[in-house]
Amino acid sequence: MQSYVDKLHNALWKISEMVLRIVLPCACILLVGYLLFSYTPPKEQGKPIKQWTEYRLIENSTYQIQTGTDDICPTLISKTTNELFAELLTKTVRALPMNFSARNVHQCNLFTQIYGDQLEVSQEEMEFPLAFSFNIHKEFYQFARLFRAVYRHHNSYCIHVDAKADETFRRQVGDLATCFGPNVHVIPLRQSISIHWADFGTVEAWIQCAKFFLKQSPIQWRYMLNGSGQEFPLLTNWELVKALKAINGSNIVESDYSPRFRSRIPKKPLSFKLTWVKGSIYTALRKEMVRFALTNNYAKEILAALRSESKQKLCQDEMFFSTINYNPYFKAPGGCLVAKNPNDSDPRSTFVARYVDWYPKPCLSKLSQREVCIMGVRDIPKLTKRYEFFVNKFLPDFEPVAYDCLEWWLFRKIRDERDFGRTATSFNASFYSDLYCSSNHL
Repeated sequence: MQSYVDKLHNALWKISEMVLRIVLPCACILLVGYLLFSYTPPKEQGKPIKQWTEYRLIENSTYQIQTGTDDICPTLISKTTNELFAELLTKTVRALPMNFSARNVHQCNLFTQIYGDQLEVSQEEMEFPLAFSFNIHKEFYQFARLFRAVYRHHNSYCIHVDAKADETFRRQVGDLATCFGPNVHVIPLRQSISIHWADFGTVEAWIQCAKFFLKQSPIQWRYMLNGSGQEFPLLTNWELVKALKAINGSNIVESDYSPRFRSRIPKKPLSFKLTWVKGSIYTALRKEMVRFALTNNYAKEILAALRSESKQKLCQDEMFFSTINYNPYFKAPGGCLVAKNPNDSDPRSTFVARYVDWYPKPCLSKLSQREVCIMGVRDIPKLTKRYEFFVNKFLPDFEPVAYDCLEWWLFRKIRDERDFGRTATSFNASFYSDLYCSSNHL
């Protein structure tokens, strides 16, 4: 008969086996979890892009979705995105405000990084520096994120802050310029323009930056691009360089000959004949064209005529660049010899400087501002397939997941360029070389 001691020994052994089967796996899981969440690889330390952002449903301030762009954005951008998922994202906002102080050295260093590293620049980019000008007046953090996306140490940058902007905003922009480097210039307040919608102030602000680029910037830039603070790039800097090289010395300027714009033509007579052309204020102009716009007698007379009626607020600013670019008689450098109104059915006519959805085209977000659709969650999949340089426009508190995911998508392209030493395989430079003006220009 088995002794009492043997029975007790067997019972204790079975209990110990049970403990090992239950407790040890749990302990291992806890240990692994601890290591995953407490250990950060050296390359990722201080990473400025939050991989885990908390969102909350607008209808329920207590319910939060603890997830990140690495989870949400691939699904949003993919072909499998369903309407239920998109609808949920339209009703989410960031649980915590996103902000930083450019004056704080530590925060500045982290903010200027992308995926934990300072940006690397290819040799092709180094040999083709660009000049960027921005005209802004509010929403500092949104502009700071845009600026981080386009900044490279070898380019030249000029920021015009509206004269009406408050002192805090202007100080923040100055701190941002200092944070990024000496190749960022902010137009002084005494030279700033007070801009009102539909007046000529946007061109006046462009002129301030153009003068700086031509007379003071030490960088030998090739093209000048201008923008606002409510946009976001669709191309990396390397892709942008390849696209601008592909247009073969032409300019990116929109043309529109629609009769409905005739009311914008100034009544002041000119000393020469011309065809007035309407187009976007946003352009990509070769350096010689920028100099032409400021110094050529034809351009100066056109500028004076448009200025004379700027108080009427008829969007005369949209007549300047297009008119000097599409009148071959002026012999503007890179001026186009074939004017085509942009047409979705004709890719060669695409105005690649900017993607905008205009009224009466339905807005996927169901929100517009001055006939311009505000980009939202449902727009992101199509934007990742567009060829335009920038997209306009975003509002900071409207469907913020959309902006976050477009930034995530662009930064992944930038990271892949660094890791693989090439632009994305989806990038097609021939699209730009096939544009009408690329092969038909002065």
